[in-house]
Amino acid sequence: MENPILPPLSQPVDEEAEVADFLPPEFALEGRATLSVDWRLEYLEKVHLTMEDARFLTMPPTAQLLYLHLLKKTYGVGGREVAVSIDRLVKGTKLAWMTVQKQLKALTASGLVTTTQPARQRIAPTYLVHWLPQLEKRDELRDIVTRYDQFDQEDLAELSRLTPLLSPGERDEMAQDILINFRGDGMIPSPDLVRKILNYRLLTTYPYRRRLLLKHPEWFGSPSDE
Repeated sequence: MENPILPPLSQPVDEEAEVADFLPPEFALEGRATLSVDWRLEYLEKVHLTMEDARFLTMPPTAQLLYLHLLKKTYGVGGREVAVSIDRLVKGTKLAWMTVQKQLKALTASGLVTTTQPARQRIAPTYLVHWLPQLEKRDELRDIVTRYDQFDQEDLAELSRLTPLLSPGERDEMAQDILINFRGDGMIPSPDLVRKILNYRLLTTYPYRRRLLLKHPEWFGSPSDE
């Protein structure tokens, strides 16, 4: 006789299905075949952080709704830009036409939305949507830490050679500058993170940057590398 108290045999976890449960149906269908589980979880985490951010909470509810809708239409499907008319935004958000126009201007003024292609006859304008600055900072820091962890023995040997060239005062000044930048964004970094950022800057500021460029050309050329 089967024991009703015993738990059922565990089944393999379908991560795709579990993530899809947290997404709107159309988003799950759009992303299921093309976007990885990790990618979509990261998107959901950033949306969650956005909704908890003090700057987001001070926006009018209509601006919040429009901004979240634009995030979904860009990062939510793997992009950064979207070509969309005000009429389509009205349909997607259920807001009044004048409200969408007003809050779109407000989002543009705050730097969260940039018009990259103005409207033309029968062609909707294209908007570049930005995460809140603090969230952009998180992406930049994640990139730096990932790169630091890829340093090989040659890189670490060069770091050991360069480190003594900095006086303790100069090193403290650089570390303090990193801390100030973090605090300006409302973040408190760990000592290990500050150390990694400082050492990454050291290697990419001196002539050794050319060596890293040969090894990792994909690291350079984006705004977060400057």
